[in-house]
Amino acid sequence: MKTTLSCGILLLLTILKGYSAGERIPAGGRSLAMGGTSVSQCDLWSLSNNQAGAAWLKGGGAGLGSENRFLLADLTYEQLGLAVAWKAGTFGLFISRLGNNQYNELKAGLSYARKFGKHFSAGVQLDYLRIHIMDDYGNKSLVSCEIGLQYHADRHLIIGVHLINPVPVKITEYPSELLPSTLCAGLSYLFSDAFIVNIEVEKDLLNKPLFRAGAEYHFAKPMYARIGLSVNPMAFSFGFGLEFGKLTIDIASGYHQALGFSPAGSIIYSF
Repeated sequence: MKTTLSCGILLLLTILKGYSAGERIPAGGRSLAMGGTSVSQCDLWSLSNNQAGAAWLKGGGAGLGSENRFLLADLTYEQLGLAVAWKAGTFGLFISRLGNNQYNELKAGLSYARKFGKHFSAGVQLDYLRIHIMDDYGNKSLVSCEIGLQYHADRHLIIGVHLINPVPVKITEYPSELLPSTLCAGLSYLFSDAFIVNIEVEKDLLNKPLFRAGAEYHFAKPMYARIGLSVNPMAFSFGFGLEFGKLTIDIASGYHQALGFSPAGSIIYSF
């Protein structure tokens, strides 16, 4: 029964989102609240969203995050991040897990990012992906990589590009299936010290482009309000953030008209 349910959930995701193993999933409650926009942000979750953003961290940090897709325990996405920033650059570790005991994906990535001058940064990450399917299928281990770039034009505009799985990696020989190669590009514009707007587009080799947009308003010293949307498929999101010194807490939820809510949260401690 559990196997049938898991297969049904994965089939549903395939129909609605073109899901495949190793897809790009934005990490962190802040990103989810802003429609999944992430490629031009600079925070701890840049370790997954765009490694180049981690180059702008000061000192580093550690964080935990979780997203419960459509309120289904079988679709829980868990994240752990650790970054240490030195003069030579930022070194990071990111670990995530998606799925249940019948089917799950475990990803571990080691990254390095650094700034080049006052406006440009780049990052790379080596990924290990383990795909587990119960019964006779067993485990499949794969190695891939990610590349990220960011350009800080001025204090108002940041442009980011993130490429995941640039080199085709085979999951299965027959039928032939590859890890999806995905390119994501976007920008953040700071209208004021309190108001930010993000826009980005994501495209792989098989599916239609995915458009995202989000906004963040810093309406009180420790509090942020956020909204967002994505197109293909259409979904909405909202959330808020709280800052207490070195501790940041982000709460969010996505909403799909057919599947319902996807609550998420993350916590970051900055060094």
